[in-house]
Amino acid sequence: MKLDSERMQGEKAFSLIRNLRDAGCGASLIEKILVLHESGKLSEELRLLARQRCGLLEKVHATQKKVDCLDYLIFSLKQENTTNCGR
Repeated sequence: MKLDSERMQGEKAFSLIRNLRDAGCGASLIEKILVLHESGKLSEELRLLARQRCGLLEKVHATQKKVDCLDYLIFSLKQENTTNCGR
């Protein structure tokens, strides 16, 4: 029975680590979160996860701004081409 419990704990830890890696967490952040998780310090664990989420969201917004700039440039060039063709 103890082996089953240990195996499940190992699987949970593996799943947590994989999920954190997939979320872009580095090794040091993963280590901190694992320590907090094992210590039962949920609020601190959630704080670190929220900080990681904010960082990722900032990158998304920065990338979206670049996409918006390219969309505007493409639109402007098409408009310019349409205007020049009509002359």
